[in-house]
Amino acid sequence: MLSFLAKRVPRTITANQNLVVFDGGRSFIEFKAPTDRYLVVNRWPPSSSDANRNIALQPPLHWHRHQTETFHVLHGTAEFVCNGHKIIKKAGDLITIPAKAIHTFRNISESDELLIEFVLEPKWRERDEAFFRNVQSYRDDCRKAGIPRSLPQVLLFNWVGGVVLALPGPTIISKPVGVALNLFGGLVLGKYILGYRESYPEYYKIRV
Repeated sequence: MLSFLAKRVPRTITANQNLVVFDGGRSFIEFKAPTDRYLVVNRWPPSSSDANRNIALQPPLHWHRHQTETFHVLHGTAEFVCNGHKIIKKAGDLITIPAKAIHTFRNISESDELLIEFVLEPKWRERDEAFFRNVQSYRDDCRKAGIPRSLPQVLLFNWVGGVVLALPGPTIISKPVGVALNLFGGLVLGKYILGYRESYPEYYKIRV
């Protein structure tokens, strides 16, 4: 194992926080009760500056191997991109993204914050909470440390969470390549060679 080559960042302890604050207070995630229909609420600041567009909650274009994802806008205006189509949703609106659809979303209001709740599929609820806590806390810790994220670490998180980065090119080629990238870049290189972990106790505490 070549763990000495891995990029390490100081990890902020967020595992015991239900409301986790990122980006110096500009965004947060709040996890809902297990009985709630939705898993998590995201708060995004207005998109009035470049700094507010590059926040811990900003997902790149990606797709889910096995899960649909349902969003409910609570406040503000969100722009979704799904398989190349832009869709605007406002407070009270719902949208469901099918499994394997390439998508992302963002706050497009320059004056209003965005509050949005969402869930994937209930049987993976605990795994999905671990995924969001690890990915977003790690991204914010890298921001605070002033270093770029490790791609093998990100790919390992994605491998466990069933999330695949959207790669350029025809989907018949780019999707299998994306899955292979998670496997070899995340699991093989990230975990078994560089010593990264799928989850960190500072970010997520396994329920007993």
